[in-house]
Amino acid sequence: MATGVGALANVLSRHSGLQLAMASSLVILAGLAWAWTVAMASMPACHTLALAPFLVMWTVMMAAMMFPAVIPVVLAYESLTRVRRGRPLLAALVFVAGYLAVWALLGVPARALLDAADRLRAAVPWTANTGAAILVLCGVFQLTPLKHACLRHCRAPHLFLGHHWRDGMRGAFLVGAHHGLYCAGCCASLMIVLLVVGMMNVAWMVALSALIYLEKVLPGGIVLGRLAGIALCAIGIGRLAT
Repeated sequence: MATGVGALANVLSRHSGLQLAMASSLVILAGLAWAWTVAMASMPACHTLALAPFLVMWTVMMAAMMFPAVIPVVLAYESLTRVRRGRPLLAALVFVAGYLAVWALLGVPARALLDAADRLRAAVPWTANTGAAILVLCGVFQLTPLKHACLRHCRAPHLFLGHHWRDGMRGAFLVGAHHGLYCAGCCASLMIVLLVVGMMNVAWMVALSALIYLEKVLPGGIVLGRLAGIALCAIGIGRLAT
């Protein structure tokens, strides 16, 4: 019996150590991405870059902002992979790759929106103030059932994985991408806010990243997200009034 208990303790210790290493790695990668992003913040016209370097910059920014909030999901995925006798570490890496691939692809419409906004401001100067109205719309989105549904999936990793599980490395990539889509739906309005206030506005990036993390992991995160929506509406209305 003592031998069996000791073996179980060793397994649990290795499991905890791997999860700690994975969580630490994601935090370190997020920190490196933040350092790179802050260094790039001196480029206010970053959206004029060619598409490929823009997408690289966008993807690094998304890693900086999203990796802390995705840690609980990655750890849950690793645990379930272990239970199903898969290759947990490799599967978790592929899961993160699928997740990040979705955010990388979303850089294409983000770039298109930035270009369209530049052309619109040049052609119709009075539209420069439409950013305030967009902030109001983003705030309203925070209060919608769609936002709540996406946030619910992000806040319940085991529930999400139980509904959408796929075995194998291909499955790991697809499940990671699937979670990335839910995460994008949850954070869509906040990413649009970032485009409105300035994509390389570090202060707004930090505030939005903190909000994304807290609304996904805090017990009262849903309420916090709604309060943020009301705050965005107030900021937008205030800008419209000036």
